Amino acid sequence: MSLPLDPIPEEVQAPAQSPEQVLPPIETPVAVKRRSFPPWSGWDFVAVTVFTVFAIFACTLIALFVAHSMPQYRNANITQLATNALIVIGAQAAAYPAVLLFIFFLVRTRSSEPFGEAIRWRWPGGIAPAYVAAGAVLALVVDSLARYLPIPKSLPMDTYFHDATSAYAMAAFGITLAPLFEETIFRGLLYPLLDRTFGVVFGVLLTGLGFAAIHGAQLGFAWAPVLSIFVVGVVFTIVRVRTNSVASSFLMHCGYNFALFAALWVGSDHFRHMEKAVG
Repeated sequence: MSLPLDPIPEEVQAPAQSPEQVLPPIETPVAVKRRSFPPWSGWDFVAVTVFTVFAIFACTLIALFVAHSMPQYRNANITQLATNALIVIGAQAAAYPAVLLFIFFLVRTRSSEPFGEAIRWRWPGGIAPAYVAAGAVLALVVDSLARYLPIPKSLPMDTYFHDATSAYAMAAFGITLAPLFEETIFRGLLYPLLDRTFGVVFGVLLTGLGFAAIHGAQLGFAWAPVLSIFVVGVVFTIVRVRTNSVASSFLMHCGYNFALFAALWVGSDHFRHMEKAVG
């Protein structure tokens, strides 16, 4: 004969558990790790540099060959052709789009973002003219301060201003394609790499140094004009950092070059008397 079992008092019964208490908690990561910016590497930038040198060299050889076959240049020597603004600009105008196309495909293979966003182009919208005006003001300020430095009376770049046609060609190139190319290279590609490696301050300074270095030959590597262009490069980079927009530094670069060529245009009587403005 079995004894009846007493019911377990409620106070000692196990509390009922909800499904949420039965299932183990799902662990979620604290934060999703973001991909580092920029997605391209230093070796990618080296590849761009090598391709740029090759493209300019190849296009220059082609331009010299084509020019030498033309009647007006048939008797000119290699030095005269190499300092002819139309030939030099023609070569660079052919090389720069090829380099920009190379950069486009390289960035697209490294980033899932659209090209413009990947390099932080970011057009500033309605305030775009303000950056052009700021570039012009920067040119006036730098030129005024440079008067207190020992700037040589004649610079190697002066040899490209043979006549009005050469001057207009230089101005058109210097206000449009040259700033686009240089800003894409320095503020679009190089600065993010230097910022990631060395931080903002050294990134800005080293980008300005590289910007001055590529203009060194045009300035005869004289320290005063090289220092001036270094300061300009630093200002452009600071604008890119503060606005997070390469387009802003591009517009400022266009305004800067426009002011320089405008001053040269006025000082040379509309490019008709270049001897008044250049050595």
